[in-house]
Amino acid sequence: MNIPEPRNDRRPQAGAPDALSIDVSLPLADEARDLEREVEYVVDECFFTVGQVVGMRMTVDYEAVVWWRDHYRAKFLAAMTAFGNRWVQDRANVTGVAIMLAERAVRYAAGKSSIDCGAARLAAADVQRYCALHAKRRAAALGDDQSDAAPARIAGYWCTGDPEPEP
Repeated sequence: MNIPEPRNDRRPQAGAPDALSIDVSLPLADEARDLEREVEYVVDECFFTVGQVVGMRMTVDYEAVVWWRDHYRAKFLAAMTAFGNRWVQDRANVTGVAIMLAERAVRYAAGKSSIDCGAARLAAADVQRYCALHAKRRAAALGDDQSDAAPARIAGYWCTGDPEPEP
């Protein structure tokens, strides 16, 4: 009985004109999709924490949720692209920062019935400042360059910056 082998599109087919060339776009596309899924998981986990902290004190406007998700999704994706998936190592830190984000947003929305986009942005800016200072202190403790001219650093997933342009 002759049973054909399962087809594997990543492996060159015998008799194909370029049997020795391999299309590297497939694995890269798969890796990008995997990274996107991992980022979505991390964002979901963080905003579950934000929801727990805000709780029944107030609601969060739809526009604020969308802004937060877009803002942090881009930051997480940049961090994971540059440094790999460090969620297991960074989960406690990131969750702690998500708690801070929620508390700051509640404070900025004081007197309102909900956290609006303005309060969400102010809270995010506070968190980013905190993370940048934390990264600078950590660099000093490790003996790394902590000057303002130093390349951008990462403090968990929350604080990625654009790399400095090279001269």
